Parts: sequence; structure tokens; C-alpha cells
Amino acid sequence: MKTLLTSLIILTFTTCLLAQESMTISGDSIFEKNQIKTVFSKEKNDGFYGAFSVGYSPIDDKNALTASARGCWIMDHFFSFGIGGTAFMNQIEEFTSDDVLQNNDEVNLAGGYAGIILEPILLPLKPVHLSFPVLIGVGAAGNFSDYTYFSTYMVDDFFWVVEPQAELELNLTRWFRLALYGGYRFTSKLNIEGISATALQNYSAGITIKMGLF
Repeated sequence: MKTLLTSLIILTFTTCLLAQESMTISGDSIFEKNQIKTVFSKEKNDGFYGAFSVGYSPIDDKNALTASARGCWIMDHFFSFGIGGTAFMNQIEEFTSDDVLQNNDEVNLAGGYAGIILEPILLPLKPVHLSFPVLIGVGAAGNFSDYTYFSTYMVDDFFWVVEPQAELELNLTRWFRLALYGGYRFTSKLNIEGISATALQNYSAGITIKMGLF
């Protein structure tokens, strides 16, 4: 009887130890895992990146080159926010090898815009994933017929802009990403002589490189 009682006590004690051990997974108890997650949780994995893009867009029914840059803070891999901007110039095929445009009978458009960036990221830990950056900001543009390095041009009008994009991203390394993007530019109407009021309202596409702590 004493042997049986001793065996039952040992079995009960062992079962309790196993139950307590099973409640601990990778050093975190079930209680800890069921804790409410907060915005300022220390377990968040934040990061940052800088990006540069080169793209194409029809502007005022002419071929245009766009160049963009942005810097963003990444919140727990799945969302980033920051600031960015884009410069543009159309009629690029008419430029000479010296980057000069002269004796042109057409009116062309150049300018830029900048604002805040909001970027949801879908499946960021996968090697290939999607992100959806949106730029909301303001810009300025002016017309020109001739272009040289020493020419001075005036701003003819300002505009509001909202530009949503979709990016297909490849994680090449832990700190370097390559993306193909496509988007559409929504703007207020322009009031510039010789330029369509909706000249900037069109699609854009290009390539982006990102470097940072992801």
C-alpha cells in the first residue's frame, strides 16, 4: 500500500511538471503569448529604407521620363510611411546627345511634386511580395520650348496630386530590394498656356531599388 501511494504521488508530481513545461513554448508561457499587443510593444520589428525610381509616363500625350526618391519608416514589416517626390519632363526623345532641346515648335512640360507616402505591404516576409505606396502632396509645373543647361524657367501653375501605385518586390538580400511598379497620377487641372488641363493625369510604370533595414 505504501509503495502504491508513493507511486501515485510521484506520478501526480511528474504530471504537474510536464503540464507546466508544456505551457512554455520557446521560453514564452501561454499567458505571455495571450497578452494584448500594443502599438508601443517592444517586440515590434521596425525598420527604414530609402528608394530611388526611374519610370515612364505619357504626359500631355508625349513621352516623359520620371525620376523619384523617397524615404520611409517601416512599422513591424507590414506598413511604412514617409516622404517622397518625383520630377518629370516630357518630349524626351527630342533631346540631342548634349541634353539640349532647341528649335522646337511644340510646347513641353516639366516640373515635380512631393508629399507624404503611405504604404501597406502584403506578405513582406516572403521573397516575392506586393506593396501599395500612395503619395499625397502638391506640385509645380511649367512649359518650355527650348532647353539648355543655362536656361531659366518659371513655374506656371501649382497642383494637388494623389498617386497610388502597386509594386511587385523581390527581396534580393536582407537590406536590398528590387521592385517593378505601376500606378496612376490623379491631379487637379492645370492652367498653363499650350498645355492640356489634364496633362498629368495618366499612368506611370518603372523600376525601383530600395536599400535599408527591412
